Amino acid sequence: MTFANAAELIRLLLRQSDRHPVRAIGAAELEPYDPRFRRSLRNVGILVPRVDLPDDGGSVFGVIDGSLIVVDPETGECERHDDALDIQTFDIDVAALCRAIREQSGLDGPGPTAISARIWRLGRYQRHGRAAEICLVRRLREETAQEILDHVRGAIDTETSVALVSLGSSELPTVVTRQLDGLRMTVSRAEDLLRDDPVRPFALDLGQVRLAIGKQAPNARLQIDRIGRRAIFEGVEMDIEPRDFDAVVLLGEEALAAGGWVSKESLAATLQASTGRESNPEQVDRCINRLRDAFRKNPQLNSVPRDGFIDRKSKVGARFILSPSDIAFIA
Repeated sequence: MTFANAAELIRLLLRQSDRHPVRAIGAAELEPYDPRFRRSLRNVGILVPRVDLPDDGGSVFGVIDGSLIVVDPETGECERHDDALDIQTFDIDVAALCRAIREQSGLDGPGPTAISARIWRLGRYQRHGRAAEICLVRRLREETAQEILDHVRGAIDTETSVALVSLGSSELPTVVTRQLDGLRMTVSRAEDLLRDDPVRPFALDLGQVRLAIGKQAPNARLQIDRIGRRAIFEGVEMDIEPRDFDAVVLLGEEALAAGGWVSKESLAATLQASTGRESNPEQVDRCINRLRDAFRKNPQLNSVPRDGFIDRKSKVGARFILSPSDIAFIA
């Protein structure tokens, strides 16, 4: 099995699961993928064969142990085919999908449990001082976003940080986006978090998930405006290239959440999402240099250190050396 092939099929399942109602997958959609991986999905219950198979008006169809049985109603003669995929349709069992993601992503705590028809609580992620409840969300759209936030906060303690992982694209109105930090919630896309691991194909790289920042310092030196995509340091708006702004957000969130390092892999993924182009370690280094220069070369700023407030380790990543009280996000 090529794990690239498996990863593509998992992404297809995620997109299909995000539709309403959950649409089935037929033979034409499954045929390009590795048959061994398709069978493994059937074995764990993620792909569930439909019982009501179509017929040709004369023969009767049925499936037994993955084989197609065709019965002539007049003679009773049976014909067996080793694989029923040529006519079969499969439903996606979202509960089984959640179980696979939870197990392979190393989550613990309560879950997986359904909070509503659109929300599944997968479990708790906890690494290196970072902790959050992970919820898988279907159809996170402008018209459903407020209801989803209310359901999650009604089911999970309001002091707990929650990461919503959307099965598809997320379309949040501004009024909802501005509530997220106050509710200690963040949003990520499942497809962006897939690790493409051949051993654990459903594993999510939850180290990339940003955590809610909680209380903010009103007089912080560095103010980051996510919606306006601006960074203001000591009252001076920074000259930051659009492709680098999301890296500023990532560094600021980590500094507030745990004061730790942002990995080069996370920074590369952020750059790739911002530019739509493949990223690499050299591009990450150039991004950090540009951000440092935004501080060092600004004539309106005084006493900027040589590292431009950004520490870097070649095999680790980068971090702001500002204290948490020096950083705030503009709501």
